[in-house]
Amino acid sequence: MMLGPFLFGAPLALLGLVALPVIWIILRATPPAPKDVALPSLRVLDDVTPQDETPARTPWWILLLRMLAAAAAIIGLSQPIYAPGASPSGEASGPVLIVLDDGWVSAPRWSEMRAAASAALDGEARDTAAHLLLTAPRSLDPDPSEAFARTELSSRVNSLDPLPWGVDRADALERLEASGFTPGRIFYVTDGTDSETATEFAESLAAIAPLSVYAAPPRGPFAITGLASDADGVNVRLRRVNTGDASDVYVSALTLDGAALATGTASFEAGSAEGMARFDIPAAALARVSRFAITGIEGAGSVWLWDSSARSRRVGLVSGDSTAQPLLADTHYVRKALEPFATISEGSIEDLIAADPDAIIMTDIGQLAPELETRVAAWVESGGALIRFAGPRMAAQADSLVPTPLRRSSRAIGGALTWEEPQSIGSFPDASPFAGLSASEDLKVRQQVLARPAPELVNRTWARLKDGSPLVTAAPRGQGMLILFHVTAGPDWSDLPYSGTFVEMLRRAIAAGRGETVADGEGTYAPDIVLNGYGRLVSPDSSASPVSASEFADIVPSEAHPPGLYRGPAGTRAINAAHAATPDLMTSWPAGTELLGDAEAKTNKLGGPLLGLAALLIAIDLLVALFIAGRFPHFGTRTRTAASALVIGLFVVATPQGADAQQRQIRPDPYSYGVSPSYGSRVNVTGELDKATEAALDMRLAYIETGDAAADRITRAGLDGLALILFRRTSVEPAETHAVDPETDALDVYPVIFLSLPENATPLSSLAVERLNAYLRNGGALFIDTRKGDAVGANSFDDLERVLPGLDTPPLQPVPNDHVMTRSFYLLDGFPGRYSNRRLWIESSGIGDQADRRGDGVSHLIIGDADYLAAWAIDERGRPLLSVDGGDQQREMARRFGINLIMYVLTGNYKEDQVHIPALLERLGEGGEDEGLPMGEEGAPNDQIDLEDILRRRGEPPQ
Repeated sequence: MMLGPFLFGAPLALLGLVALPVIWIILRATPPAPKDVALPSLRVLDDVTPQDETPARTPWWILLLRMLAAAAAIIGLSQPIYAPGASPSGEASGPVLIVLDDGWVSAPRWSEMRAAASAALDGEARDTAAHLLLTAPRSLDPDPSEAFARTELSSRVNSLDPLPWGVDRADALERLEASGFTPGRIFYVTDGTDSETATEFAESLAAIAPLSVYAAPPRGPFAITGLASDADGVNVRLRRVNTGDASDVYVSALTLDGAALATGTASFEAGSAEGMARFDIPAAALARVSRFAITGIEGAGSVWLWDSSARSRRVGLVSGDSTAQPLLADTHYVRKALEPFATISEGSIEDLIAADPDAIIMTDIGQLAPELETRVAAWVESGGALIRFAGPRMAAQADSLVPTPLRRSSRAIGGALTWEEPQSIGSFPDASPFAGLSASEDLKVRQQVLARPAPELVNRTWARLKDGSPLVTAAPRGQGMLILFHVTAGPDWSDLPYSGTFVEMLRRAIAAGRGETVADGEGTYAPDIVLNGYGRLVSPDSSASPVSASEFADIVPSEAHPPGLYRGPAGTRAINAAHAATPDLMTSWPAGTELLGDAEAKTNKLGGPLLGLAALLIAIDLLVALFIAGRFPHFGTRTRTAASALVIGLFVVATPQGADAQQRQIRPDPYSYGVSPSYGSRVNVTGELDKATEAALDMRLAYIETGDAAADRITRAGLDGLALILFRRTSVEPAETHAVDPETDALDVYPVIFLSLPENATPLSSLAVERLNAYLRNGGALFIDTRKGDAVGANSFDDLERVLPGLDTPPLQPVPNDHVMTRSFYLLDGFPGRYSNRRLWIESSGIGDQADRRGDGVSHLIIGDADYLAAWAIDERGRPLLSVDGGDQQREMARRFGINLIMYVLTGNYKEDQVHIPALLERLGEGGEDEGLPMGEEGAPNDQIDLEDILRRRGEPPQ
């Protein structure tokens, strides 16, 4: 049944409106008047005016409320539909053809267009057949001659989704003509854009049958049509068709998994169809962006995919060493070389693997812990590119993550101790990614790590020196690649980092490591991930086909080539739905066409809202009746009480706990015998601070627990003794010693960590070793005491490889006589512990021209075998715990070495120039010497004597 713009699904229910007068009469009816009985005792109340009066009949406004509720319920049960665009029956005869634009432009208003198509038969007779024609081409397009019943059509339309490619109206018209179907009326639901093809298509439809058009153009910006990147960021270009008012819209920069990294604002001026959003975000964040999307707008056109050819590479950088002078570090040269074409992130190897960059570059890391080495190998085999640079650590030892076996130690070319001249870069093999590069003869290589001769070495060499020795080697590992530069990333071993050739070699190495080429002239790109009609990333189906590289630039999105990311020889390439699309608003329609705007064509089902209104009116009537009957006598009082309780509760919860939440600091008491040294700590009355926080607040010595209770007890006692001497003689006041577990505890809060190896020590886990490696790379110091005083030289370190498998050990050398450790506090000529005449080993600084004096000069790894912890050990009363070979004098020297060691770790090369102090003392005739130590006037060792103190004591002005 149709009544004007209203359709009724159950018109018989409207007969209930006839009962409204009866309901009115019933509601107005009142019960019979009560019988009057005169009671003599009530005469005393004749002069009293009653306060509560009961009306004789129901108030008119309550009657009206109840009548409206009844009317709303009756009309709601008749299932009314508001359809102003529906035509009365009989205006057009024959079947109805519904034509629907289902391309990517329709996505922002797809629900409205689908509702309009479903309501196209609301005004038609029940037996009217419906036919469907879709304008976006697909392999399984419905035949326009296929008839649908009213319910079938609604189900069919509701199952449709917009497609991520555009419409082809000419193809749709050809399919309609080929079907031979002639409709009685055509209802065209269009996206309202693309005036060139839409006008011709609408005229052809109007020539076939009477035409009604429902146009639903996008109301706001609906497409990203391109972007341009520069050194500082990205500009994203947007388009809209309604150009009337000025407006702003937000654009989000997203990762591939949908995480939003930044938001930009695009401003549209009045009358302008294009806007621009600017993204100025850090390069590291920009490298993670894979797509841009208009916030709040659905559709494939509102998403712009950013492929690898347009965005920079993501590279992770890990250094095997830390330095106080970043401009001299190897990572500085790598970072400068990568900046033009890559974004760099630095961190631990585990974090970089989790981020899955295009490549990971490691500078001078000799070996990894076994478990971490396995994880890195798995990452490489799954497609990662690992690029490594040689250095002293790799020259000393190398793991399996190298493309070819290496010889132990490095080869020095040139210098005072060699007879060879520095070599220039020679050839780049034709099969190498470096083919075609040229290197200047002035680029010299002075030192390198040599590869062992092997049959496959020729095929794995990407670059050679003039003498034919490999400069860069590479080998595939699974789906990934291992690449090794046989020189350092900095200028220590070669001049390569100073040149532009270094930049190009890194660029090509990263591309080749991912199985890509820098050039993109040939090859095939297969669909990797595609967009659906709503702009969501999905896996490609069987209809998606590869695209050749030569045709990629001219490709048009279609069912065979949907918008998405395609992977090929040069990485990923993107097909975007709105690439170079400039759709305009359709304004010219054929004469006699019935145009239905947003309000006219949209149908609304009113049954539910009317029934809801009836329920609401009944609820209001019930509350009014209860209120009039006096059922809420304490309504106001209870409300005020509840509100007061709520306010008081919120106040109590929000009030901060004063002194109970405050921390207090307990300052250390001076050292004294008879008590266990506590050295001072900070505590919280609600609980103790965690170990890492304590170490961050107060300087502490730490040791690694080995599991041997006796050895760990001596180690702790030794560090307590060293802390006591430091407290007495220096300004260093260590707090209580900590035992640490490298697997779980924070290590970076300790300046030095001690490891004393017991007999048959249990090997540390791979995780513990790798965390120690990270600690050393970040500037920490590890002191290892093998306690084998009866061994000779380097043989005392035989257990290190067993106990610390995978420790990235640099080349070691005995401490030179002029090393800063010999004068960092006391002047020493030896490093005795419990045993005398022992050598102390530190990182090698090179020889002659190759000497490396960068940074603060602190060796991150210090190894001895004189059982130093036993010589420092004290009991709870501060007395020596164990005997020392040389008696009290050797124990004193061992303690002084301990002080020098801590001062060396804490101050680095601060006392480097103190080598001149003995000569100055001799020239000035000041002070005496005891075992090579500067002495005071009383014969006791001074904390430190410098030149100004000496001159001041002589009455001479400081120079």
